[in-house]
Amino acid sequence: MNTAVVLPAVLLGRAIDAAKAWASGQGEGTSVLWAGLAYAGSMALYQGARLVKRWGLRVGNQRIMASMRADALRGVLSWPMNRLYSVPIGDLMARIIGDVEVVGRGVRELTTEAWDTVLFSLSLIAGMMAYDPGLTLLTLLPVPLGLLLALSMGRWVSERTVAAREASAALTSYLQERLVGLRVVRLFGRVEATVARVAELSSRLAEASLAIVRLRSSLQPVYRLLMLGGVVFLLWLGGERVATGAMSLGALIAYLDLYNRFVNRGHRIPQLFNSVQGGAAAYARLEPLLAPPLDGPVSWRSTVRIAYVPGLDEPGPPLPERPPHPVAISLRQVTFRYPGNERPVLRRISLDIPAGGFVAVTGPVGCGKSALARVLLGLYPLEEGQVLLDGVVPLDALSPAERAAWIGYLPQTPFLFSGTVRENILFTFPAQGPQCDAELDRWLRLAALETDLQTFPKGLDTEIGERGLRVSGGQRQRIALARAFASRPALLVLDDPFSAVDLDTEAQIIAGLREAFGPAAPLEQRATVVFFSHRLGAFPLADQVVVLDRGRIVEQGAHEALLAAGGLYARIYRAQQQIKAREGM
Repeated sequence: MNTAVVLPAVLLGRAIDAAKAWASGQGEGTSVLWAGLAYAGSMALYQGARLVKRWGLRVGNQRIMASMRADALRGVLSWPMNRLYSVPIGDLMARIIGDVEVVGRGVRELTTEAWDTVLFSLSLIAGMMAYDPGLTLLTLLPVPLGLLLALSMGRWVSERTVAAREASAALTSYLQERLVGLRVVRLFGRVEATVARVAELSSRLAEASLAIVRLRSSLQPVYRLLMLGGVVFLLWLGGERVATGAMSLGALIAYLDLYNRFVNRGHRIPQLFNSVQGGAAAYARLEPLLAPPLDGPVSWRSTVRIAYVPGLDEPGPPLPERPPHPVAISLRQVTFRYPGNERPVLRRISLDIPAGGFVAVTGPVGCGKSALARVLLGLYPLEEGQVLLDGVVPLDALSPAERAAWIGYLPQTPFLFSGTVRENILFTFPAQGPQCDAELDRWLRLAALETDLQTFPKGLDTEIGERGLRVSGGQRQRIALARAFASRPALLVLDDPFSAVDLDTEAQIIAGLREAFGPAAPLEQRATVVFFSHRLGAFPLADQVVVLDRGRIVEQGAHEALLAAGGLYARIYRAQQQIKAREGM
């Protein structure tokens, strides 16, 4: 590569000397022809080397950015819930997309300029030194000044880069939140205020971005002028050497060509420092997200595919198998508080749920039902106590993959993905074929979705829109329930999941739950079900009822026994039955 850089200038000088000799009658025309052909060949070699170099560097840069985005997403997905909820989704999006782009730009400029500028310049300097070392040292005097200026600008570049990235994150977060809540924005007449806020945030982003542009644009001519400072020594001393015969005219022209190419490239060296400084500032924002990179085998396709990520060609590790039986759950003196809260929402809870049991949990608003559901999922650290599976396995000892294989969850407000009904239900069920279709029909029946599917334009292949906005709230809950059936959990946690369905449909769903996971199901398909709800219509079907109040268990037992005791559960149940009777009149 170094030869390809310097060779054209050397051959150009020789071609000029050959032409001068031929014109004075001291040479032959064939020498000029061969010199010209050699010069043309050297230029072809130079451009070919640049093409190969640029292809390799651009491919490598795209792979780096693809890998960084994958590593950042894996890192975020492994965060504990309290950390995940402390960072706006829009900020994470800005880092994974925008900050990676800035880092990639810095890496691209570093690798490209390392070849195109640093190595290129070193090659040119070596060529100039071969002609006249003393003259070369004098013409290169301005270079250290440019490098010192670039280093002194590092703090300014970093500050402006961080300000621009933070402005981008603020705009992305606001847009993401308002677009998700678009209906609320319209219903409450906040469209104009939202547009004004977006304009304000966009203006801040534009100003922060322009600050970087202004700084780098003002530095570029300064760097170029510094590099051109050596031309004074070149014209003065170079002209003197030609006049005294110490250097031929062709050699001076070759030297001028080398120096001109150096000046056109050399001013980019200080700019390269500034680009790396900006990329480093963006990487500092991205680094907390990154998970350790995956080690994957490299296939032959990796040499030609630009967006190659290690491990992408190979299937991922198999998902852990769920236990071949339902699990028992034991809570031992569990105290739990949400991150940032001073008071615990659960206080010294002890509870044993037998394997395959159907336990219903209720209580007044704010009693800790949802907190207990989250404790059973193992997503938050406990302040005190322990949750054991089958009496021996600590819940917090399970890996995220094992926890997903063991535990299914259906929240009050389920999350559906863009796509079809089928894709959402089979989200955790990778199998295909007739067996899958038969199982899918069964899950639809158990989730009371068969009648609804007949009204969908394309049945299971109906697009439900972002977050399931094209279906009703009750249909969203039942699609999510069918997805929970498809996950085949050993423990199923239902956190008030039927609030959007009528009581008759709820009773049908509970009967489906008993059929799918109860004693009548095969042992390997049975599950322990913990059902949290403020509506008690299905509680008579439960094996055990647990009543919470102010973060403690105040009642526990069978439905009939609790009614006979006449406590809090009996009062809530009878009050709901009276309301139901009045509504039926």
